[in-house]
Amino acid sequence: MKTLYRFVWWIAYISGALLVQRFIPGVDALVPGFLLALQEQNRQQCFWLFILFTLIQEGTGNLLFGAAALWYGGQVLLFRMGSIIFVKDNIIFIAMYSGCLGLYHFLLTWLMCAVQAVHVDFEALLRESVIQTLIIPLIWALAHIAKPGHAPGGAQ
Repeated sequence: MKTLYRFVWWIAYISGALLVQRFIPGVDALVPGFLLALQEQNRQQCFWLFILFTLIQEGTGNLLFGAAALWYGGQVLLFRMGSIIFVKDNIIFIAMYSGCLGLYHFLLTWLMCAVQAVHVDFEALLRESVIQTLIIPLIWALAHIAKPGHAPGGAQ
């Protein structure tokens, strides 16, 4: 039963995240869910979410293949480096992680556009990066509360 709850939760989360992405262009609302998976330290779950989220973002993006793999791979690296120093579910860690991901989003998008000779609107890219930074803690907090095992009443 626990597996079914988790599966249904992930389907609901991904659906909600994709709706957020539809209405807030340039933002990856799947990031907070991937952060939750990294915090749980379930390697198999992280692997499959990495594959799924990368395919979703590659399919919806306008850059050539590789940007989403670098995006999620960078998240894993930043998480590993940050979790050595900080408690993984502390709000200060989440805020710092979000700030780093906002900067990483800016630099990675700029690099991938430069490599692929795509024009970059720096003002729009900066706006997207700031929104990405601000939205990660908000969605993470909502998902953390709603996730099975963390919900009030302890639904597993």
